[in-house]
Amino acid sequence: MKVNPYEVEPIILSQRINYKLIDPTTVGSKNLTFGMVVVEPEGICEPGHDHEEQEEIFFCLSGEGVVLIGDDKAEWNIKPNDAVFIPPHTYHNLKNPYKFPLCVLWIQSPAGWVFDKHPDLKKLAEKGVEG
Repeated sequence: MKVNPYEVEPIILSQRINYKLIDPTTVGSKNLTFGMVVVEPEGICEPGHDHEEQEEIFFCLSGEGVVLIGDDKAEWNIKPNDAVFIPPHTYHNLKNPYKFPLCVLWIQSPAGWVFDKHPDLKKLAEKGVEG
């Protein structure tokens, strides 16, 4: 099955747009959820969060940004072609302190999008506030 971000409903959240591309709710995937986020210049993806059982990978397509990771919110700079692995139970967030959009692919396994599992987090994300 082929999916293109321009063919799905964008999910407009504070300071970013998400595109949920591959998921049980979109194409019936069993083990993966895959999408793309575009973080606006000087934006941040609040609320940062962790996943109970999911592993996640961020892959930077374009722009530059910062992954906030772990309990101490260490800052890892990312640029195109950088990949970041995030184990379960690990806090993570994305921010874009620069003047150009940041485009990052995200992949989660097992399948399931955090905002589908936790609608309360989605409401915070729409407002752009920490959880």
